[in-house]
Parts: sequence; structure tokens; C-alpha cells
Amino acid sequence: MDAPLGGLSTLLDAVSQSPHPDEVARAIVEGPGAQVGATSAAVLWANYPTLIILGSHGYRAPEISGLAGVDMGLAYPLSHAYMESEVIITPTPLVEERYPAMGRSGSRWHHLKERIPDGDHVSAPIHSRGRTIGAFALNCPESRDWSSLDLATLSGVSHALGMWMSHPDSGIPVASDAVEVAAGVLTERQRQILVMVNEGRTNASIGHALGLSVSTVKQEMARVLVALDVPDRVAAVRQAHDRRLLAVDQP
Repeated sequence: MDAPLGGLSTLLDAVSQSPHPDEVARAIVEGPGAQVGATSAAVLWANYPTLIILGSHGYRAPEISGLAGVDMGLAYPLSHAYMESEVIITPTPLVEERYPAMGRSGSRWHHLKERIPDGDHVSAPIHSRGRTIGAFALNCPESRDWSSLDLATLSGVSHALGMWMSHPDSGIPVASDAVEVAAGVLTERQRQILVMVNEGRTNASIGHALGLSVSTVKQEMARVLVALDVPDRVAAVRQAHDRRLLAVDQP
């Protein structure tokens, strides 16, 4: 078997030809996905507040139907991967324990877990120019110990997909949190959170004060960073002060 990173060439060859998104998903499975035992893949585009499926390969109809639109605000692995910009790898037996919403009656997850009872499910962000612009999913029928090289492969997939999705020839319309939030405009909740960030409070302390979960605080901060076009919390507070966007700065 080729080294895991070698499978990326299959994906790169595919995305260089302006393919249909389903062909991109196929290339993920047949290239880098094959190195980690994946049999299905899906690619989703972020159009706040929803992750919208672009292409898929290897799923049965009942398994893919629920991916038509994934709410970024709900506790799902894909929304978590997007909002936190991190790879989430969850063995089948632990999915509902970690993400109770997945166990709701009639969800696509029930079909998938019946076919892959002992596998791993990967949810990962798609990056382009330092931004998270989507997410992709891989499903592996057999669980494995994920090595640093495996994770490097997933990172390579993320950036390859980012290059494809952000290229004009992809046909994917430009959309981002910044567009939807109206760049530089913060909600009252976001202003309150930034005031508390400026006070040095932790996410847990902010959540307690506002009656929000830590996850919701993180999600709101992720939207703030995009809306203000800044890389971190410190820069967000600084720019919010400079632009008089915080409630305490209002005349």
C-alpha cells in the first residue's frame, strides 16, 4: 500500500479538472480515503447557518438524505468540525454518547450505524486562505489507531478541497459568515460576549453569565472572527473597540 500522503495525488488530479462534486467525493474515497479504509465521503459547503451538501460517494440513499442541510448551531460532528475548525474522529459506539442529537428517531445516522457498527466516522473542516469554508465526512467500516500521518493526510484533503471550492471554475458561489452577518455588524449577544472577553472571562464564565452553553459561546466567537475579519479573540476586541462596535463604546 502506498504511503497515506500518496493518495492525495488522486484527489489533486481530480480537482484540477473542474469536476462534478460527486466526482470529488469519489476521488477522496479512491485516493486518500482508501489509505484509511474509508468507503464513503461527502463534501459540504458552508452557507451560514447551514452546511449544504455538494457531493457524495459511497452512501446509500437513506444515509445521505440527512446531509442535505446540517445546521451549524446544532451538536453534530460535522457542525462541530466546522465551528471549531478541527478534525473529529468518532467510533460508531460513541457517536450517540458524544452527540445525543444523532440518536433522534428516523435520523440518517440509524441507517449508517447499522451498516458500519464498529467503524470510525471522520468529520473535518475545509480550509481556504486561512478560513474554514466547509466540511467533509469520511466513513470507515473498521476502527483504527489514527497516526500523525493519517491526520496529516486529512489536513491535505482539507486544503485540496479548499483550493477547489474557492476556485472560480468550481461553480460554487462565494458565501461566508462574513456575507451573511454583514461584515463588521455584531448582534447584541456577540457584543455582550466581546465585552466579557475584554474583561478576561473564560468561555465557561461567559456562558454562565449569559445562560449559554460553552459550545454556543465558541460558535458565536467563531462568527465574530469572520464578521470582523480577524484571526483571534484579542484582535476581535481591539477592532471592536476601534470601530466602536461594543455596547460599552456606544454613545
